[in-house]
Amino acid sequence: MTRLSQSVATIMIVGLTGFIAACQQANNTGSSAGNNIDACKLVSADQASSILGTKITVRAIDTSAAGPDAASMCNYAGDSIGSGFMLIAAHIGYSDAAATVASQKKEESSHLPPGIPHPTFSDIKGLGDAAYLYETPGSFQLHVLAHGNAIVINRNTAASADAVEQARQIAQVALQRLK
Repeated sequence: MTRLSQSVATIMIVGLTGFIAACQQANNTGSSAGNNIDACKLVSADQASSILGTKITVRAIDTSAAGPDAASMCNYAGDSIGSGFMLIAAHIGYSDAAATVASQKKEESSHLPPGIPHPTFSDIKGLGDAAYLYETPGSFQLHVLAHGNAIVINRNTAASADAVEQARQIAQVALQRLK
């Protein structure tokens, strides 16, 4: 595994860890609200290909070892690194989207391994109940809370205006299926 691949994998794992921890805190039970969402069914390969302008193939990521409440994960692979994305989805049953986002940001900032730069956060208006961008050098995640659910779109590319707009469009498609 190259150094870049290791960094990307570490960032993805850190983001997922923060996502799951915030989900558990969101409903104050210590566990998630149960997950019956299939991340691969939220956005079709054709929809993703149309938004990203490249052929996308879809593959579920097995999260069964994490238990029945684990977030669902799906890889949307393009022709090269940065051309696709990973979609993570879970039902979390939050009652206060703003408090859940604050908890998520705190969790994601506090568990970074040595040598991994601290992320920057930017709130995104007009998407779901609450949304924010989590950026590190060379990658970003768009986190969205809507309808009692949380989704994360992870992209291994810099957070350019075009890349963020593509993630926003992907989130909008996913949110339509979560209603």
